Amino acid sequence: MLPLEHLLRVLGGLSVEAEAEDLADALWLAARLPPPAEPSGDGSKMLDDGDPAHLPPPRPENDPAPDPGELRLSGRPPDGPSEPRLDLYLPGAGDRADGTGRASQLRLPAPRALPYPHRLVRSLRPLTRRAPSPDRTQLDEEATVQNIVDTALWLPVLSPAPSRWLDLALVVDDSTSMAVWRETVQEFLSVLVNVGAFRSVQHWTLPTEEVATRGLVLRSPAGPGRDHSPMEIVDTTGRRVVLVVSDCISPAWSDGTLLRLLRTWGGTGPVALVQSLPRRMWERSALDLRAVRLRTPAPGTPNVRQTHTPLLEQGDPAHGMAVPVLEMDPRWLGPWASLVSGESPTWDTVVAIVPERPDTPSADTARLRQDDPADEEIPAQERLERTKARLSPAALRLARHLAVVPLSLPVMRLVQQAVCQDSRPSVLTEVLFTGLVTRVPWAEPSGLPHQDRDTVHGVLFDFRPGIRELLLSEIRRTEALRTLTLVADHVLGELSSGQSPVTFTALFAEEDEAVAVARSEQHFATVTAQVLRHLSNRYETLAQRLDPRATPEEGIAGTSPDGGTEPHDATGAMPVPAPLLDRDAVLAELSRATQPVTGTIGEGSETARIVLVAREGSGTTAVAARYVAEHADSYGHIRWTAAADGTPSFCAPGELEEAVGRAHAAGRPATWLLVVDGARPEDVPAVLPNLPGTLLITSTVDAWPEPFAVHRLPPLRPSTSMGLLRGLVPRLSPPVALRVATRLGHLPLALTMAAGLLSDGLLSDSGATDEAGAALLAALGADPTPGAPPTGPLPDPLPAVCDLVLERVGLRHPEAVPLLDLLAVLGPGPVPLALLRHVLPGDTETTEAAIGTLARSALVQPSPDGALLSVRPAVGRARRRHMDTFRADAARRLARAALVSCVSALAPSSGIGVTDLADAGRRRDRVALTRHLASIGALTDRDPSVRAAVEGQVHFLVACGYPAAARSLAEDALAHWGADDPLGAELAAVVGAEEEPDAAGPAGPSLDDTGRGGP
Repeated sequence: MLPLEHLLRVLGGLSVEAEAEDLADALWLAARLPPPAEPSGDGSKMLDDGDPAHLPPPRPENDPAPDPGELRLSGRPPDGPSEPRLDLYLPGAGDRADGTGRASQLRLPAPRALPYPHRLVRSLRPLTRRAPSPDRTQLDEEATVQNIVDTALWLPVLSPAPSRWLDLALVVDDSTSMAVWRETVQEFLSVLVNVGAFRSVQHWTLPTEEVATRGLVLRSPAGPGRDHSPMEIVDTTGRRVVLVVSDCISPAWSDGTLLRLLRTWGGTGPVALVQSLPRRMWERSALDLRAVRLRTPAPGTPNVRQTHTPLLEQGDPAHGMAVPVLEMDPRWLGPWASLVSGESPTWDTVVAIVPERPDTPSADTARLRQDDPADEEIPAQERLERTKARLSPAALRLARHLAVVPLSLPVMRLVQQAVCQDSRPSVLTEVLFTGLVTRVPWAEPSGLPHQDRDTVHGVLFDFRPGIRELLLSEIRRTEALRTLTLVADHVLGELSSGQSPVTFTALFAEEDEAVAVARSEQHFATVTAQVLRHLSNRYETLAQRLDPRATPEEGIAGTSPDGGTEPHDATGAMPVPAPLLDRDAVLAELSRATQPVTGTIGEGSETARIVLVAREGSGTTAVAARYVAEHADSYGHIRWTAAADGTPSFCAPGELEEAVGRAHAAGRPATWLLVVDGARPEDVPAVLPNLPGTLLITSTVDAWPEPFAVHRLPPLRPSTSMGLLRGLVPRLSPPVALRVATRLGHLPLALTMAAGLLSDGLLSDSGATDEAGAALLAALGADPTPGAPPTGPLPDPLPAVCDLVLERVGLRHPEAVPLLDLLAVLGPGPVPLALLRHVLPGDTETTEAAIGTLARSALVQPSPDGALLSVRPAVGRARRRHMDTFRADAARRLARAALVSCVSALAPSSGIGVTDLADAGRRRDRVALTRHLASIGALTDRDPSVRAAVEGQVHFLVACGYPAAARSLAEDALAHWGADDPLGAELAAVVGAEEEPDAAGPAGPSLDDTGRGGP
């Protein structure tokens, strides 16, 4: 590779955009720089006698942000033991009242306010032109020589020296709302000073909130605070540019005072307004904004001499001076610099029109102030809904996380750094100044407000009453806990050693000293108490100690009076979570990946769409089940459904959307989780709830469209798969276990089924495990010779081992074959044992023995209470491949007959209402029948008894509170029966019923297919 190509590749890896001129300048400078000094001694030691200040800063945890579509699965645990945790507390205005604990002030490194300053420098290059200096001269060599020739007098000829063309005055609005932008302004000022385009750069502050008492004055931030006249920065020569940085929401902007000042400055030179708010919020300011084509006749033309024509149909053309409105972004500053320098004489942009006599606020301005959502009379729920309609997705997500912490600027910036990939203050500004948050002063120990407004760290905000509680109800509990510990984790990332006398763990352990330290800052203690109540009811005692003034009834919405959360709304055929091998890293990565993000499919505007992809039998379903079990407390609503073509599901996404909407309207936790097991892209629901949630999909399909984040589950490591196999078959020798595991591709399900063959004596009559292993290897097409090297994996090991197990079970246990046939024709998901008992021949002991045989061979999975039975999808497909049409039809007829008998046995003694069914197990069994009706042909059967059973199931689902599933089942039945069927009229009534909350009868309890009230 050529050296230049290598340099370009290195710069590209560092995300450095270098133009040709930049690269040439860098190479020219590098050739003239001295070589770097060689380090002496051991390079691993600290420089400057171990001074850590000279070490490079550690790489931030989220910089650069990982691609959400990638999942880095590391099989290694973290190196070294975990470090002790340090506590971080907000600084109080005075000393601690109780005098407990020791603390040191620590200034946390904040993210860069201007992410790409070099791009700003590049955008301002048109202003670096030179002009003749009015007061500096230089020797004109050519003119001097020519003068000597002409006059024979050796006299020098001087000419004006070229100098920088313009001066710059940066005037910053010093209102309270601009406090969050102070660091951004400082970085912007550094860019303006270092760009090399201006002869001088002056920095002034404009106290807009003091206009009514002191008039229009300017102050120097570095000076003693003396007032200066705004006329001091007027340059009659026209060689000074004025940039005014403001959010334009101060009253002085709406009464015409500051507009008159802009007109004064714009009469002698270029003036522009740098709007600190993001573009979508400009219309809420007091400015008369217009989209125009701006023309300048010459470089440096004052604003009053520039012309503008409207770009849009906005009525009569605006009369007055046009002031360009800019963002602190190269996309805005670059075209403005080209306009001022004359490089580009026209620019289509947004300007603020300053009339000739800006005396009174416009009608639009008055209307905006009247309709301000920060009005105190607006209820919290209405205020939040109106504000959410204007917030960007990033700002809304940040607001939810900020509800977990006290709102001081350093803490908010740290949370933004971790939660949002965009570190610009515009996202935080949206949260602070759209009606959700109000500013409160620090309190001195005497109770008097702290007056030092120049200290950024002294600014403290708080949510308006009721807003924090509503936002907490929209965030998952694991996210809330992660945000609560974020600041302490950030400190540990910056410090390599050290230990606090009071640990964060000690606070959760309710140690007296830790509680006393936390209570020394009352605002911190109050917020922490609210968040602890949101996390779990087991923190109620600690919450009471932190904030004894609050009662449990004052907790967040969605909690019960005793501080505990309301029962989860959880339905679906979730498998029983089983122990996982070598999947801890996967679960950890999934926990980080399932953060709500902006989506474009369906109506879920903040839905994390995660697809866990692997070969069938790799354990994606088990990983998803474990995720649900571990994170159930983070969601208010959980649904688990198996993807199946045309199979109605009582846990349909429509039901989830209705449940989430009802919970959010009632102020209860509305976060949701939908798991679709074994899905393809076309199986994914098109409509999702429009609230934060997670869509978790397990699939064998690799290709998924945006915005789905595909995470691939790696196969088990050889040592892990050997451990799994030998754990199930202890007497199997390691060499044989390795050869079997390798042949089966280290698939967990295939290994589990192979273990059933080896331990149940299905391959060898001698009982010798290694002999059975050799027989298994031979049956799988591998070399069974002892000591032979492992044979490579089968192309598709799961169907091969399924066929082998089914063959051996059929030969050794023929009593289990009818059960296999019946399970093969049923739909996906659990099957009630009550249905099977109506068709299986023999007594109960024979049935249980057959189920035990299939379970030991890993062909089926019984529920913990033995009331439900699930056949593995690969097993069902393998069995159907070996069933001819006659045998499959016979199994379906048997299943339909069992359906009629089962529905009759599970029917209530009086009425159909759920309250008439005292036995929860009967309710569960009846609901579980729904998913199997289409598979067994119940919807196409003409038998009146079968159709009556289907019609009764529709009404049962309505009574249970599953109207969407009932309508889906009724529509499918009507499609086959026709409207002329005697039962068709009743089904048509169900299909046409309006979706009213009480139209379906009383809603039953939340039950899943396993009979549990939730995972």
